[in-house]
Amino acid sequence: MAASPALTAAPTSERTLRRVLAADALVGLVAALGLLAATGLYARLTGLPEQVLRVVGLALIGYVVALVWTSRARPLRRRAVRALVVANWAWVAASAVLIVTTPATPFGVAYVIGQAVVVAGFAVAEARGLARLPDSSAP
Repeated sequence: MAASPALTAAPTSERTLRRVLAADALVGLVAALGLLAATGLYARLTGLPEQVLRVVGLALIGYVVALVWTSRARPLRRRAVRALVVANWAWVAASAVLIVTTPATPFGVAYVIGQAVVVAGFAVAEARGLARLPDSSAP
């Protein structure tokens, strides 16, 4: 006899956290591909150095891999999720430093602030999702 889907499905909070991680990965992948495919265009629009944008795009690829790996792990790994939350907050801090230390166009400033707000939103959602996990659901 097969187990009921209700008995084998991940708890709602875990499922929600996995979806947030997957959404973060999708947004990161789109941003990375855009940065890597059109580095010169982004540099002209934002006023940010091409080298910085290229490194950011490559770093995002690594981050997306970590997000996908974490979102698919069974059981969900609390330490990995915590590390991703910390990485998101580090990204927000690095964005603030970039705005203060690197000349950018008005569009560039808006772009960096906008993406930092999105990343902060993912950090908050992931931290909340982690806090809502039952103690037994993830190491």
